[in-house]
Amino acid sequence: ERTDVGRDADGKRQQRYRRGFAKKADAANALRDELNKLDKGESVPPDPQTFAAWAERWFDEFAPRRCTPKTLERYKQLLAYALPHLGAVKLQDLSALMIEPILFKLLESGGRNRKTKQPRPLSPKTVRHIASVLDVILKAAVKKKLRESNPMAGVELPRVEPKEAVALDADQTCWYLDVARAFGLYEILLFTSATGARRGEILALTWADLEFEKPPAVTFSKSLEQTREGLRIKSTKNRRIRRLTLPGSLVEALTIHRHKQAEHRALFGADYRDDLDLVFCDVAGNYLKPDSITAKACLAAQKAGFQNVGIHTLRHSHASQLLSKGRSTTSVSKRLGHSSVATTEKIYAHALPKDDIEDAETWDTMMRSAMETKPTQVS
Repeated sequence: ERTDVGRDADGKRQQRYRRGFAKKADAANALRDELNKLDKGESVPPDPQTFAAWAERWFDEFAPRRCTPKTLERYKQLLAYALPHLGAVKLQDLSALMIEPILFKLLESGGRNRKTKQPRPLSPKTVRHIASVLDVILKAAVKKKLRESNPMAGVELPRVEPKEAVALDADQTCWYLDVARAFGLYEILLFTSATGARRGEILALTWADLEFEKPPAVTFSKSLEQTREGLRIKSTKNRRIRRLTLPGSLVEALTIHRHKQAEHRALFGADYRDDLDLVFCDVAGNYLKPDSITAKACLAAQKAGFQNVGIHTLRHSHASQLLSKGRSTTSVSKRLGHSSVATTEKIYAHALPKDDIEDAETWDTMMRSAMETKPTQVS
């Protein structure tokens, strides 16, 4: 079966060939389908470009319109795992049967040990992220009429075992905050634990975002992002502005913090970055690097005796502590800035251990009472 599909940029006639039909009628049916697609503008002309070439073009021309620099940076890091295996394949030749084994190969040995440089497994979550990047790029190819369909629709992905978010109780949080003083992080971590705000939101805060009149409040409207190109201010996640009431203990700590900052301002004089008006900054008033704050917060947690705990843990802890005290998922979702209450319910479906103990005790009390007063069975 042969179909004319137009001419290329040089005016050369282009044809598509398909062979292997068992019967002449099958070939005729396929030809009719192809002509119908051509009439509707759905037919995809032959394209010799490789997947790597299309991915590079997508990153250069299309991705910047929809992705932040940080997202693009992460996409490129993830795609780098797959390109050695799929980059040289023609874009139109990619199939689910080709992609799926590659993803599971990455799952087994796609990473590299930083010290020994030997292959190591990638986590199912990372492999699924790689698949998501492939999906985005191939969807764009379909939209631009470079492919008829997205092969990722037929790819089975490795299963990710759900994990509960790590959360600290009130006593553990206090201990962590106390240890964090030695790392110069007390005020930042206290703000995180008291509001559940994201790291970037806190590091972008200005004093103008805070209100100290009763009730004291904070408005989150922006976030600080760190990329290889440097620091930049962007909108909050989900592009939502939210206003939260501040606890009294946090307001007291912020008042002391502001007095200390005034001393730094007086010391640096004209060199102090008054124009930034940052709540949390270095001694000269400059932005703090988010990655550095994360690293120091992890070190402080280790010093406090906690494993796999950092600044983001305090966000989870804030939510878990409030939910454990009976606060509604609606109010907690608002404080966290989630896109929906369903997101909050999915992440925090678990309860703190003491809640589980209370559940058991409540049931036990109820049943013991029932057993003590149970009526005599009538035969």
